[in-house]
Amino acid sequence: MRNDPYFCKARFAGTCPETGKPIRKGDEIAYFPRDRKAYHADSKAADQVREMMFNKCYGMDDANW
Repeated sequence: MRNDPYFCKARFAGTCPETGKPIRKGDEIAYFPRDRKAYHADSKAADQVREMMFNKCYGMDDANW
């Protein structure tokens, strides 16, 4: 809930810790509040957030895949 990752616009420029791609201010990112890390939209971490959002939308929160 509070620490669940989510998509948002980058407030600061930086570099994705997974892909090494640059993140510019205003780019869409996957943000992980617990780790305080922002991942590029093309990263596997962002794919995981998309899967979690899809599962939650369709009532498959506990799918564990």
